[in-house]
Amino acid sequence: MKKKFIIVLFVIIGLLVFFLGLKNRTVHLPFSDEGVSYSEMWEKKQYAEIISYGSTVLEKNPMDRNTLIFTGYANFYQGISILDMEERTACMERAVVLLRQALLTDGRENTDVMYVLGKAYYHLGYFYCDLAIKYLTEALNRHCDSKDIFEYLGLAYSKLDMWSHAIENFEKSMEVNPSDVLTLTLAQEYIKAGNMDKAGYYLDKAGTDNAVLNEKKLLLQGQLHLGLREFDKAMERFNKVLELNPGSADAHYYIGEVYEAKGELQKAKAQWRKAYNLNPDHHKSKLKLFS
Repeated sequence: MKKKFIIVLFVIIGLLVFFLGLKNRTVHLPFSDEGVSYSEMWEKKQYAEIISYGSTVLEKNPMDRNTLIFTGYANFYQGISILDMEERTACMERAVVLLRQALLTDGRENTDVMYVLGKAYYHLGYFYCDLAIKYLTEALNRHCDSKDIFEYLGLAYSKLDMWSHAIENFEKSMEVNPSDVLTLTLAQEYIKAGNMDKAGYYLDKAGTDNAVLNEKKLLLQGQLHLGLREFDKAMERFNKVLELNPGSADAHYYIGEVYEAKGELQKAKAQWRKAYNLNPDHHKSKLKLFS
């Protein structure tokens, strides 16, 4: 009788330890006597450690929801901190796979999973923007309140040249998370949409606290004047950019656009060649020169 009582006691203790581990999101790794808390590593932004531990767990249990979510998030946040595009893309691809798997399981975190999944799809580029919009919209429908969700939706719509939707979301983002960068982005979208009055309003509103923002504002002011066929004013802005940054491929490209609008195609091509020589990946210049 005493022996049975001891066995039952050990079983109860074992179950208590197990459920407490689940409650605290603790995973006991193979060949280790110590519990590893994803939450603690997350608070310390130890993304590489989460990915490493998570990979070990997923080898034994590929559908462990907790591990899928944390390793998916870790791949995403590690990815956005990486400058190398190939490495960043690899992180985003892993994040997508893991978070899509997590959605196959049931749980209350689905809203956050869809939110991060949508952002990961956006960072994979143009051909994934429709999926970014799908999952970010679903997260919104589930009452996701993350401050940058409207900005990401605006960016995804912008890449697809869906300007009215981009503007709608950027303006919503301005209501919850205003910034000079976002103000200039709205000006840019209104220029694309041909609404120069609204573009001018946002350009006047935008601050220029640093050199990058100042250059961006000058380029957009030049594009605004170009759209209004105010060629001298446009050239003044683009040349000002070159004074501040002689290596600006964008400035040479838009000077070429001014010459093209004036019918001076040889001068336009010379500017596009300068832009291409400064940046061989300058997409718009390549289209003008080689298409």
